Order: sequence, then C-alpha cells, then structure tokens
Amino acid sequence: MSTYRKSPLTGLTLFALLFCCASPEAYDYEDGDPSETTVASSKSTDAESADTGAGISAPGQALDRMVAQDIESQDVRDELNVRESKRKLLAENFLGLGDNAFQRGDWAGAALHYADAFQLDPSSTTARDGLRRAQAALTGEGVSLESAFDLAGQHQMRWARERIRIEGLVGSGDKAMVDGDFQIAVTHYRSATMALERSPDLAGGAIGSSLVAAKLDEATEARDGAAAALREAEASAAAADTAAEEEARKLYFENTIRTLFTEADDQFSAGFYKKSISTLDRLLTLDPQNKDALSLRGVANEAWHQQTERNNTADFREQWKRTFEELRTLAVPPRSIIEHDLDYWRNVVDKRKPLDEYAGEEEDDPTVTRIENALETTRIEPRFDNTVEEIADNLAAYTRVNFVISRAVREDLDEDTKTVRMAYNRPMPVSQILRIIEDLTGNEVRFVIRNGVVNVVTTEEANTGQVKGHYEVRDIVRKVQDFPATEINLAPSGGIDEVEEEMPEKEATILTEDELLEAIQETIEPDSWDETGTISIENGTLIVYHRPDVQDRVRKLLEDLRQAANIMVEIKVRFLKVEDSFLQDIGVDFRGLGDDSTSGVPGQGDSYYFDDFGDDPGSTGNPGVLGTGNDAGAYFRESDDNVNILARTENLYDTGLGDEEGLQGSGGFALQYTWLDDTQLEMILRAVEKSQRSEVVTRPKLMVYNTARANLTVSNQVSYVSDFDVEIAASAAIADPMVRVARDGVFLDVRPVVTA
Repeated sequence: MSTYRKSPLTGLTLFALLFCCASPEAYDYEDGDPSETTVASSKSTDAESADTGAGISAPGQALDRMVAQDIESQDVRDELNVRESKRKLLAENFLGLGDNAFQRGDWAGAALHYADAFQLDPSSTTARDGLRRAQAALTGEGVSLESAFDLAGQHQMRWARERIRIEGLVGSGDKAMVDGDFQIAVTHYRSATMALERSPDLAGGAIGSSLVAAKLDEATEARDGAAAALREAEASAAAADTAAEEEARKLYFENTIRTLFTEADDQFSAGFYKKSISTLDRLLTLDPQNKDALSLRGVANEAWHQQTERNNTADFREQWKRTFEELRTLAVPPRSIIEHDLDYWRNVVDKRKPLDEYAGEEEDDPTVTRIENALETTRIEPRFDNTVEEIADNLAAYTRVNFVISRAVREDLDEDTKTVRMAYNRPMPVSQILRIIEDLTGNEVRFVIRNGVVNVVTTEEANTGQVKGHYEVRDIVRKVQDFPATEINLAPSGGIDEVEEEMPEKEATILTEDELLEAIQETIEPDSWDETGTISIENGTLIVYHRPDVQDRVRKLLEDLRQAANIMVEIKVRFLKVEDSFLQDIGVDFRGLGDDSTSGVPGQGDSYYFDDFGDDPGSTGNPGVLGTGNDAGAYFRESDDNVNILARTENLYDTGLGDEEGLQGSGGFALQYTWLDDTQLEMILRAVEKSQRSEVVTRPKLMVYNTARANLTVSNQVSYVSDFDVEIAASAAIADPMVRVARDGVFLDVRPVVTA
C-alpha cells in the first residue's frame, strides 16, 4: 500500500473531491452487511427524487434552495423533515461502512465512507474523527492513542485470521493425503509453506515450519510415486494390448492361409484350374516363401495348360466343321433380300472419332488435366512488381502446383525482361495471368506443363516436344455446290429483252486454303511458325506440326469456324391449286329423213327408224356423230321430183367440249322424235349440266446448307407443235414440225442465309 505524505487538510480536500465526482451508491461494499447495502440503495433513490436536475452532489445546498423557495409551506417543511431523517440514517450507514473498512485495514475505503457521512451530516463528530483517523492511517501522521489501540486490535485479528487460514490449508492437505489425492495435498501444503515463509511469526504448535515442510515433502514423494506407478501400469497394459494384437494378427494370418488353401483345393477339384492359380497367387502375396503353395501352383498351372490344349483342339474341330458347312452353303443363292442391321452399323459409325481427335489421344494425361483445372479454377487479384521467379513462387503457393524455373530463365534473361508489373482490381484465373505474363515479356518467358509441373522456360525451350496433327477442312476451304433452277419465264412483252442473272463466284465455303493458313499463322503463336512449326493443306487435310497446346488452339479455331458453316436449313413450303369447272350443254338437231342419195343429199328415206347418234364417226357423205358434218337438217318432198327444200341444223358444235382430265359433254338428257308425214323430219334434243371442284396440294421440302442455292420442281410437261419448217425436196415440199414443251406446276429456287 502506498503512503501519501500530505497534510490532513489536503487529504480532506481530496476525499471531498472524490465524493463530488461519484455517487455513494457507486462504491463497492463487498465486505459490508447486506442490510447496509439496501439502506444505501434507498438513500440513492430518495436523493434522486429530491433533486433530479442537480443529482446528489452538495445535498445541503439543494435543501437550502428548496427552503428559500417555499419556506412558508407546511407540506414542504414536513418533506424536509423526512429528508433530514433519511440523511441522518444514510450518514449512520456510511459510518458503519467506514468502521468496517477501517477494521479490515482498508483505510482508503474507510476515508471515502467517512467523507460521505460527513457530507450528509456536517455536525457529526463521529464522521469527523473517523475521517481524521483514516487520513492519519494513510499518511502516517497524527495517530492518537485511541487509534493505536484500534490498530493493535486489528493487527491481532488479522494474525488470528491468517493462522486459522493456514491451519485450514494444512487440514485440507491431511484430508487429501488420506483420500489419496496427492496433487491437491501438495497444493495445500505448498500454500501453507509459502504463507509461513511470508509471515514466520504465524508458525508454532501444529503448524510449525518444519512440520509443514515435512508434510509437503511427504506429499510430493507420494505424488511422484503414484505417477510412476500409474505410468508403469499404463506401460504394462500397452504391452499386454500389443501382445494380444500380435497374437490376433498371427491367428488371422494363419486362418487366411488355411482358407485360401481350402478355396484353391475346391477350385482345382471342380476343374477351375485358372481360378485355383489366382487363389494361390493371392496366398503367395501374403506368404511368398510358402513351399506348399509354390508346389501346388505348379501342379495347377500344368493342369490348366493341358485343359487349354484340349479346349483348343475341340474348338479347332468345331471351327473346321463349321467352315466346311459354310463352304457348302455358299453355292446356294439366297432366296430373300439380304437385310443389314442398320442400328448396329449406325452405332459402329457413331463410336468412331473424327480424324482430328485421334491426333490428341496420346496427349490426354490425368496429371496435365488436374494441373490445368487447378490453374483455371484458382482466381486471385494480380498485383505484381516482381521478377518471374518471385511471381512463380507466389502462384505455386496459391494453386498448390509446383513451378520449376529453368536455368536459361534464371541466368540468360535480363532482369528488365523478367520483371512484370501488373495491377488489376478484379480476380482472374491463374491460367489467364500466365498468358498475360507471356505477352508482357514478349513471349520470352513461357509456361509449359510437363512431367507433372509447370515449367517456366524460354521460347527456345518451349518449342521442344512438338507433335503432328491432322484436321479435315474440306467443309471450310471447299465451296458448297449450288443447284440453280432452270429459267422458267413467259415470253417478254413490248420488245423488252430478258435479263440473265449473274451467279456470284464463290471460291470457298468460309475461307480459301491460303486464307485459312494465313488466319492460323497470324492468330496463333505468330512468331513460332517460321522457326519450328509447320502448317500446310493437302487434299483437304490440314497438317500442323507444333506443340500440343498450339494443336489445341488450332482445333478450337476450326470448331469456331464451323459453327456458322455447318448449318443445315430445312425449307418446307405448301402450294395449293384450286380448280372450279362447270359445264352446260343444250342442243337441238333436226335431220331430214328423205332418201336422196343420188343427188348428194344423204338421208334415210322411208326406213323409218331413229338415228343412233354418237356411235360412229361416219364419213363426209354420211356423218354419224352430231355436229361433225354439214348435212341438211330437214327434207321436204313434193309430188314430183322438181323441188327440194333444205334447212340448216342449229346449235351444233364444230369441236368437242372438255378433255380427258376435265368435264366432257357425255351423258345427261337426250330425246329423239320422228314425224312421219309429207314432211319427214327427225329432231334430237340434248341437255347436259355438270360441275367439278378440285384442290391440289403440293408440299415440297428441301434440306440445304447455309448460303447454298437449291431448287425443286414439281410439274407436268406437255409437248406440242409450235410451228413448221418447210423442207423442200426434189419434187415436193415437206413440213417439218417444231416441237416444244410446256410445263405446268411448282418451281422452287431458294438460297437460305442464317444471320443469327
């Protein structure tokens, strides 16, 4: 405890300031009575209700102000009396707390409590004397006789309490020794020994220093002995467990060997010599020096060879018979159509890989794939201003992939070339960072995955290990053939000549051979083609000799070029042709029945029978079909033969109606009359009415390459004589017909273009 060399006035001032800065209820009264704490709390509550704005500092001044404001009010006086009583009660409480603190030797706490009591009740002499005693105890000045007696009593109480505590520690140690808890006993004895060493005047009687030290040594020895015994017991138990495990392992091994021998014997007895050999091999893996297993394996191997020889002989005989049976059946021609299994061969074709994929089969390495995935999935923010060696070490820590730097990079390259400065604010894959570093170093530094690590090498070192790749590029460099339709146009009118369409010339579907080679050399490792890499196109196959990573980039470029070219467009169209036909045929035919064949006028005379029309084409003098001749329609004969009255027929067609595909004037209603009188007349009435409606639907479909031209024609062709050429012979002129073809139908000519 520190000692303050100050005057009593200075100490009093210090305690007064401490009281003004903190309320009495903020002090910790852990050694006081609980009832006293409750009283302090009630004091705080009452003080707050008395003056909320000013707090509890300077309570006397607050009371004086309240009395001055309302001195004549009886209610205020009563309230002041109550508060005065509370203040005295609180002052007494603080006095009790101060006395308790002073008895404990807590002179600073006692001074604070006495100062609180003096502040609440300035007329209290007990509070004033207690404050002086506490100040004197702190400063060592002004000790009175009464205070000296009090201090002696307090010292005696503390001595007795400390001795009781040491006796309790020794008793607890003795009890722990009886219970066998030696560590706790050592702790108690050591605490008692340290207390006696700190206060030798406390020793004596049952707690003498030598006695407690002897008990401490005894407890320490007992603790160490118990620990040693425990360690020996644990070691013995571990040795026993190890021996038991070893015995169990030995027993398991013997049982496994015995089981494998039994299994091999059963397999050999059943004739499965190959399985017996495999079982014996498993046994020899466990016990390579087992002589019985080696001997039995030799026997089983010999039996298996003999069995295989017998099976081969039987198979040869069977195949011999089957071959000659097939030879005998070859001469017999098949009676049905040979059908192939299309699904089987389709699966066979689908399993085949393209030619460009076979070139990279040998490059597939799981280690390389794992490293590439690690570089692709690890993302960091590149902020470098270091050499390539330092950056490689940093990236190796992030990706957990080994980076090996070659001697040429360490020694041959300049520091300026190897120093890389990068500052990006977004995370990016490590693989992209490596490509950026290659660009920043002018491709002087390359990162190549070989032998399970990322090698940091120069350009010359990276060009080693080149492979050859073949890629089919006919669909890129060869143009897709166009199929334009035949020109179908009507004869131009007004003397306007027909304009012929000029077909655009296309050298390739996407790029020509030269353009493809130039695109690859300019976009993929431009500086490497002149020195080590080669590229050429032979018969539609691209041949590339370069590193595996360049082969992958070439393959990716070709795939990107094919995305727009290898697009098939299916075109479906529908044409609807509607025909509506209607026919009405009404006619009357009058024909004379007189017989005057001698004068050139045909007739039937007095035969008196109906004319069967439409049954015979007839001739010029005797027409048999209505409307095909020019004969008279009526015949009138007088008594003599001097006068003939002739009349023309009406409503006769000079050509037939319709054709074979349309409506014809056949059928319908027909009526024939004959009057037999002085005027012989035959009349034919004919009426036909027909209608027809037809719909013709044409649905052509085309499958065309993107930007390719194709056509489809669905038409009927009709040949006709358009004109004659006169061929003059020696004595005659011969007409040579000019035959042309008329087409009627659907003509489709398309060129699809996919833009998105």
